[in-house]
Amino acid sequence: MLSRSLICSAILLSISASAQAQPNAELHRLATVAKPIEQAVTFNLDPSKERFSGHTTIKLEVLKATQFIELNGLDYAIDTAALVGKTSCELRDKMLETGKVRLSCEKTLQPGRYTLTIDYTAPFNRNSVGLYKTIDNGVPYLFTQFQMSDARRAMPTFDEPEYKIPFQLTITAPDDQKVFANTPVLETKKSNGMTTHYFDKTPPLPSYLVALSVGPFEVLDVKGMSVPGNIITPQKKSNLAAYSIENTPKILKALEDYFDLPYVYKKLDQVAVPEFPFGAMENAGLVTYREDILLIDPATSTQQAQTSHVNVIAHELAHQWYGNLVTMKWWNDLWLNEAFATWMAAKITQQLFPELETNLSLSQHNAMPYDAQATTSPIRKPVITESDVTDGLGLAYSKGSAVLYMVEQWLGEAVFKQGMRNYIRKFAYKNAEAKDLWNELGKVSNKDVATVLDSFVSQASFPLLTIKLDGQNATVSQQRFVIKGQEAAAQTWHIPITLRYGRGDKTATKTILLDSKAQQIKLDFEPEWILPNDNATGYYRWDLAESQLASLISHAPNKLNERERLDLLSNVDALMESGKINANALMLTLSEFINDTHPKVAKAALTQLLSQHKQYEDDSNKLLWEKLYTTYVEPAFSRYGLEANANEPAATSEIRAALVRALAFETKHQTIIKHAKKQASLYLTSPDKVDPYLARSFLQIAAYYGDAELLKSYKKVFETTNNPTQRTNLLLAMGYFGPQDLQQQVLDYALSEHVTASDFNYILSGNGKGDERKALYQKWFYQHFERLKERFPPFAKPQLPFYLFTYCDADALKQAQQFFEPMQKEVEGLSKSLKQLELATNTCIMQKQRELASVNQFLNNL
Repeated sequence: MLSRSLICSAILLSISASAQAQPNAELHRLATVAKPIEQAVTFNLDPSKERFSGHTTIKLEVLKATQFIELNGLDYAIDTAALVGKTSCELRDKMLETGKVRLSCEKTLQPGRYTLTIDYTAPFNRNSVGLYKTIDNGVPYLFTQFQMSDARRAMPTFDEPEYKIPFQLTITAPDDQKVFANTPVLETKKSNGMTTHYFDKTPPLPSYLVALSVGPFEVLDVKGMSVPGNIITPQKKSNLAAYSIENTPKILKALEDYFDLPYVYKKLDQVAVPEFPFGAMENAGLVTYREDILLIDPATSTQQAQTSHVNVIAHELAHQWYGNLVTMKWWNDLWLNEAFATWMAAKITQQLFPELETNLSLSQHNAMPYDAQATTSPIRKPVITESDVTDGLGLAYSKGSAVLYMVEQWLGEAVFKQGMRNYIRKFAYKNAEAKDLWNELGKVSNKDVATVLDSFVSQASFPLLTIKLDGQNATVSQQRFVIKGQEAAAQTWHIPITLRYGRGDKTATKTILLDSKAQQIKLDFEPEWILPNDNATGYYRWDLAESQLASLISHAPNKLNERERLDLLSNVDALMESGKINANALMLTLSEFINDTHPKVAKAALTQLLSQHKQYEDDSNKLLWEKLYTTYVEPAFSRYGLEANANEPAATSEIRAALVRALAFETKHQTIIKHAKKQASLYLTSPDKVDPYLARSFLQIAAYYGDAELLKSYKKVFETTNNPTQRTNLLLAMGYFGPQDLQQQVLDYALSEHVTASDFNYILSGNGKGDERKALYQKWFYQHFERLKERFPPFAKPQLPFYLFTYCDADALKQAQQFFEPMQKEVEGLSKSLKQLELATNTCIMQKQRELASVNQFLNNL
């Protein structure tokens, strides 16, 4: 599964509060009195209806004498349940509050094999989980999303990943519907306007990977793969499938080569889903994607969209080996599934599409701001409830992949690959734990991989290295990175470190494994400059003496590569957060790189510099910020202009978009606003004629300064377009309408049938822009909370406080705490979110108080 990062989603799924293992684990886990052997499920499905019926037959083994069996269930109603075997009986069912169903027998069931049959009915879910229904351009479709624990909404099943068994699906649907599942169809039978589709039995799978899709789809064949496959789209959207058809065979072949093992499932279908709460889901043989990821036109899309498209396909297909073929025993190792797929996707994307420069997307930079919080949990932690799974899930992707990359570079790519191949072969079609992978990597490398990895994944946060130079001697010491003003326990790690240093034309590297508090090393010569993280491979921050930092910064343009310069900027920002340097020093450093030779580095410096405005503007410096825009932003805009040059780098186009947004929103630049309104109008009718790098910014700027007629036009196109990217861009833009009456209309529209549960992140995202707009939004949020709560997917409800944009606002925090605290017992995981929200808000306030004078010093010196 790939999480979709927008607005607060980095916070919602990446920040985690301290996970406290609960004493009532047995209430949430199935009683180990029986285990399934295989399961067949028959579904009767009609997308035009609101409910469905099903029948399941589960062959199981009773492990010890018992008068009950437990399996999982939510929402469905059992009509009949019977058990046949050594003892046969009609079963009484009781739906428990923790997602379980207890089936009781008056007789004692002795150990042995039995057959359990259940007839049941259930509603189609309308919150993007389980077996759910969605309407796309007036046409109903059915899809599934079973991870983490929502297969139990669609069928009675043993919904825990260690129960890995074959499934056989039979689906009856109206004749005009196309039906897909994990495996090929063996035969079909028609009767009275309905067609029954008999699907082949799956290899052993956990329940969360079972999937189906029903609807009047358009289907395109994908050629050139080792198995048959299709791209499956809603009506009138298959014209956007060509890029997927072109790229999927290349990606699949690269993965087969890496693992030295063919794709093991009988087909590979990929489905574009119009309502989807994540980026994608790796269901074996039937991978589902948010449609604006799978269906793009490379001629009219940004490099970021193309990268996302390729990367997400690679991520989901990597799961076919790691996650599907070899499956975790329990959800505490979900982090490794997602970390591995994220790391593997980056590797494959860079290998096949080097022009996308994904090697300059450093996953540690996404992880560290959240991992540094004192309330963060380890990415491998005890898991009992679903809120434990989603707590810190986004961090598992970014931190986990960064740690794997660090270890791969430490062991060597060939050694790491061999360890992965051995692991996949050894545990194919089975369940495994993280330690099993550590063991295989340790065997092939003869290094203590387990200790290194455990120190990073079983502890929160990351090391801060301090390097002190004395001639050719260097002392490297470690401590936990702590944001100034927060408190955290002391920790140490086992850290692979490669230092690079130079003097004149000479450069050298030194690699060590720091397994103690400090270590002294001898360099080949006394350096003029030293880089503590060669090629930005390590998952750590670093600190140098002031003179050494200044020397490194001065040598950076000529001595550091692009990855290293990006990492330098991120590291200096972290040093300010930890109180090692002040904001003036940070902003001076950023200003040095605004004209960097690589546009991605220049963009990073510019956007980081502009981000200080949001946090540090107050009545004491409003006029001073104008000098920042006059000194840096307006000259850059004059240089880049409003229109792209032929064959310019994608990062240059991205800088232009950042400049356009900054000047339009912060300085009310009339030329840009006027141009944005014209381009937004053009986009509504001819999206291919608008620069894709500016389209989203133009739409949002036009909305912010727009009128009722423009909002009406946005809604009309949003409701009728068959272009998923256009729909997403309009969804995001509507949240930016500036006049309060129009903002109110958009907020009310968010609760209408036109906006799905998985759309909420998008349409609400612009409401944090401007103090008055934020206040109106917060009032509306509280007034409509009950309706909001029902519209959000279940897994998102613990994170609802983060949708309030309390950023650096003590009064808004207090109001949120007062509102949500009474709900903590009702909503599992909510208390964690409130603690995290309190810490983040108070830290921001303290940092502003501490650094405001330093920021003003920088601005006054412009």
